Amino acid sequence: MYMEAIDLKTILQTVHRVSIFTHVRPDGDAIGSSLGLQRILRTNTGLPVYLYCPDVIPAKYGYLPGVEHFRRDLEGSVKQDLVFVLDCSDLERLEYLKEKLQQHPRLVNIDHHVTNDFFGKYNLVDTRAAATGEMLYQLSRVWGFHVDFEASLCLYSAIASDTGSFKYDNTTPETLRITAELLQKGIQPSLVSQKLFDERPYTTLALLGEALKSLTLEQGGKIAWMRIDDNGIEKCGAKPEELDGFVNYLRDIENAEVGIFFYHARAGNTKVGFRSKSVDVARIASAFGGGGHPRAAGCTVEDAPSTVIKMVLNVVYAAVDEQQRERLIG
Repeated sequence: MYMEAIDLKTILQTVHRVSIFTHVRPDGDAIGSSLGLQRILRTNTGLPVYLYCPDVIPAKYGYLPGVEHFRRDLEGSVKQDLVFVLDCSDLERLEYLKEKLQQHPRLVNIDHHVTNDFFGKYNLVDTRAAATGEMLYQLSRVWGFHVDFEASLCLYSAIASDTGSFKYDNTTPETLRITAELLQKGIQPSLVSQKLFDERPYTTLALLGEALKSLTLEQGGKIAWMRIDDNGIEKCGAKPEELDGFVNYLRDIENAEVGIFFYHARAGNTKVGFRSKSVDVARIASAFGGGGHPRAAGCTVEDAPSTVIKMVLNVVYAAVDEQQRERLIG
């Protein structure tokens, strides 16, 4: 990573603009990392930096400085740009935005997912990092770039989001050292925690109530799942982005090993989110063309809703059974 980081700093001195892309259904790490890198590059190089995401940014991230800069449409070419793709295991996660990035001569892939397929010209992939935001802070150190309050707030939010406010097992001593340095910029952890984890509009709670009507336990409670479709979302006056985090409630059920959330979109596909306490859900998601982390992953499946649920549950059943056998043998 160190040598590629040095190369990138040299390239930054030769380009006239930078573009940053992140994935569909953006989470706190995707959004915070993109905004943090934009701020770092603007303040240290003076270059114009543009942000792209194929989806709407959830309203709860409105407290982050510069969040209004995200664009959903890519007009013109980015062929001459230095292009960063953040927090994406593969280009498919950019959906329609990927078309102009394939074979890009200066494509930088910065990610921490174990399922990353090294799609960039430059690949800064560290599966030990808790978040892409953590990697960007380390990158700024290598570059010798200043990280101001605004950038620190974005990167702190990215790390707090992907560690579940530092309670997940991806939290490392290095994560906490970096976090401590970011806090020294004047960030208020209680405010970030409130925005990320505690504060929700009424429509989100109504939507959660609607989704919970479908809550189902399988295999003696080891698997918990629920579903929602666009009709249910509209019934509550909510938006699809308000589903962010719903899958966590399933994992948190006592005795549940895997939580699965199905969102059946009117477009004809089903977005599936996985969370687990011990099962490798990244492997499950990859079986359907998705990816992620061992304890948090996702995929999109094209088929009838009932068929998707049956296919996914069959794979999860097998994974849970395999884990139980390994425990008995071990």
